[in-house]
Amino acid sequence: SNMARANTLLLATLFCRTAVVAGYTDRGIIKVDNTTFDRLVDGSKNAIVRFDKEYSYGDAHDAWKEFAKTVGESSADVLVCDVGVSEYGDKDNSDISDRLAIKSDDFPQYRFWGKGKGASAAPLSFAGEQKKEDFLRFIQEKAGAWIGLPGQVKEMDALAKEFVEAKKKEGVLKKAEKAAGKLDAKEGDEGKYYVKVMTKALADAEFVAKETARLKKMIDDGSVKDAKKQQFGRRLNALSSFS
Repeated sequence: SNMARANTLLLATLFCRTAVVAGYTDRGIIKVDNTTFDRLVDGSKNAIVRFDKEYSYGDAHDAWKEFAKTVGESSADVLVCDVGVSEYGDKDNSDISDRLAIKSDDFPQYRFWGKGKGASAAPLSFAGEQKKEDFLRFIQEKAGAWIGLPGQVKEMDALAKEFVEAKKKEGVLKKAEKAAGKLDAKEGDEGKYYVKVMTKALADAEFVAKETARLKKMIDDGSVKDAKKQQFGRRLNALSSFS
């Protein structure tokens, strides 16, 4: 209805104004409170929401800010929202965290509502490491959104998803070999990795899960050099296309 449209526009205008006042410190993050939460998390878009103390800081906070900026600058249909819960006085917004059984001792907590699921539906919890790429992989997997992480190739990502669903996987592998052959030099190496994963997964259905676990272990290993860790990170991103 026109009324609803006018309201949405009004909300959008208000958010834009608030965003300008907040400056560029938290680009891509929509601050939500108990009056706007249900209106915004209404199932019309994918929404990932962080529940945290009113003023958060530190590495996890910086990673979340970087994540939000990356999502904001992409074409992904995803809202990144913050609910700041005050622990004192009127305990602002604690009614939302209570409703979701989120305890302040466990902050920060992250919940995801997929498109078509409003705030009253049970959300998915993010339980990964609080790092930019982990947030991005999670949102790409759960929202089916394309952001494009280092090591991923859009065309190959689509073929990876097709490969997972396919009854006759050999046909998809052939398509992937062809597609990888047409990529430019930079994406060509990444394309070859997708082909390698498909080839191994044909022989061993558990390959993606095993390789993901192995790479995560290597990344956490203190003795592994940074350049290697970055390479493993790119491979993890490519592997996440198969989830």
